[in-house]
Amino acid sequence: MDANSLADWLPSQFQGQLTPLVGGLTNHCWRLDTGQQSYWLRVGNAHSESLGINRSQELLAHQAAAAAGLAPPIHYAEPALGVLLLDWLAEPDWQRLVKEQTAKLSLLMTKVARLHQLTPALTALCLREQAEHYLAQLTPVSPDLLPYVQRFEQERLNLDYAPVFCHHDLNATNVLGARPWLIDWEYAAYGDAAFELAVIADSFKLSEQGTRQLLVDYNGAGGDVCMRRFQARRPWVQWLTVLWAALQYQHTQQPDYRLLQQQAMCHLDELLAAIACR
Repeated sequence: MDANSLADWLPSQFQGQLTPLVGGLTNHCWRLDTGQQSYWLRVGNAHSESLGINRSQELLAHQAAAAAGLAPPIHYAEPALGVLLLDWLAEPDWQRLVKEQTAKLSLLMTKVARLHQLTPALTALCLREQAEHYLAQLTPVSPDLLPYVQRFEQERLNLDYAPVFCHHDLNATNVLGARPWLIDWEYAAYGDAAFELAVIADSFKLSEQGTRQLLVDYNGAGGDVCMRRFQARRPWVQWLTVLWAALQYQHTQQPDYRLLQQQAMCHLDELLAAIACR
């Protein structure tokens, strides 16, 4: 959708100048300046459903998080188009805050533990079903992916857990500012808190000591994740990234997705080898 078409969908109070933004792997975003206020405007990917994104559920999740003070308030939304309008947030994401990582992650764990205590009316995300959803759309499935499917049937990679409200994509780009705000609720659903922490650990490239501190901070804030369950979810982060990137490459042929898939595959092999040695 171009800027002119997008403007036709917005209510009159949100008419203004649209400036396209770069970055992001899934959606199209603009800065909207109305003269009275500035906003961040997003339009969802045309292949949202194939990526496992439910826009109505995303809206409910974001609203619940915003009511709890964890996400910025929504000014306007049109789930059918993936349109979302938020305040313009000038604060940087956490990719740029490496020097303060330890203190910042401790703060983030208090937010994540609070998130996991919320009980909005959402469905659950099954990691195995999500992987199957991606695989079903890859035509054909690359032969190098097939051996991994059976490996993810192993019991030690599928430990029991009590589902909690998870964001499921808390990488450093989805955490903003000193507060911090949590954004991009596309994959939010009930799920395993251990997967949530594994995503964070992967994004921040935490050492073994860093991951242990992450769990200490999370559990100290009211969460409940053991190291064994955390380690079992780490390969799932890479496996879903591999499949998501492969599907995005199939849709777009953009080389960035191929590179992301290759990087995730290498990391996946390392993690599976480490688990096999335990």
